[in-house]
Amino acid sequence: MKERHKQIRDYIVQYTIAHGWPPSVREIGEGVGLESTSSVHLHLKQMADAGIIKMVPGQPRCITVPELVIEWKGDQENV
Repeated sequence: MKERHKQIRDYIVQYTIAHGWPPSVREIGEGVGLESTSSVHLHLKQMADAGIIKMVPGQPRCITVPELVIEWKGDQENV
């Protein structure tokens, strides 16, 4: 795996764990130091083709890392 792809994958995982949903393309760029969203899109396509991530083309925030599982804990206020 390319070093940049590892950076992007790690950022997606960390962001998803912290927020409960995946980052936007712009947020990924900001998180890994890429200014151009087209560069981010190129890396994401390469990563999807390699099976590193899964995406639904044309849908925002639809990037997943296959081995990442986040458990929904529901409303924690009433526990």
